[in-house]
Amino acid sequence: MYQITISTGEDRADWLYSVDDVIKNKLRNCIAVSALHTSGHRVYCSFGCEPGSKTQMLGAIKEGVVETFGVVGKFDFIKSNLLLGLPQSNYELLLHTLVAFDRENEHKLLNKIIRIEDNMALDGIFNFKLGELKDRWLEICNLTRNNGAYLYDDETYNELLRFLISAVNPKINKLTVCESEGKYRLTGALKNSIIDLVVLSSSELMYYLIDFAPLELVIDGKLSNIELSKRLTGIFDAKTLNTVRNKTKK
Repeated sequence: MYQITISTGEDRADWLYSVDDVIKNKLRNCIAVSALHTSGHRVYCSFGCEPGSKTQMLGAIKEGVVETFGVVGKFDFIKSNLLLGLPQSNYELLLHTLVAFDRENEHKLLNKIIRIEDNMALDGIFNFKLGELKDRWLEICNLTRNNGAYLYDDETYNELLRFLISAVNPKINKLTVCESEGKYRLTGALKNSIIDLVVLSSSELMYYLIDFAPLELVIDGKLSNIELSKRLTGIFDAKTLNTVRNKTKK
């Protein structure tokens, strides 16, 4: 059996848990196993597979590491370097949007940097090999902080998020959102699958929309949260279902 182990300090254990989750999803059709354990102040994750699945497993591990640095690592870095007195919900939404900003180019760079090998340390890679990325992230933090006064106006805040999301490659062309019994339902179609999600809060809905970055967002019916409705229109240029139907008829 082929085996490889990666680790990180216990203060970054969530990074390793994230890698493990991503890899398990990637290896559903591959005969491979993983195991987490702690020794001293470090957390380890070992992966094992039959020799014939080695290439597939290493590819999945690399995808997991790249995804973790590009999302969880970036989120942690920006959060520690961007201190603003915004309302908590606006601050969290801004953080998620900044993480999504330019993600494709950053993932390309991470793919060039990351080399999967046994006994690799995630915290060591983050501390010593991601200098170029961290310089970019720090520049984003500085620009946002220097213009922080404008973020207290809802219209300007929405314009900033709209600009940031415009630089995110969309994962889907069209999404429809409707509200029922205080919950939100997101539906859409990808090439080989259907998206049908029930979301419990407006904040969670916004996080999904930032991640999907749809080219078109349609609101089916009325939303009870007026602030959310304005935000969907201001950031995603959302249209009502009736408006879309009228345009189609013309």
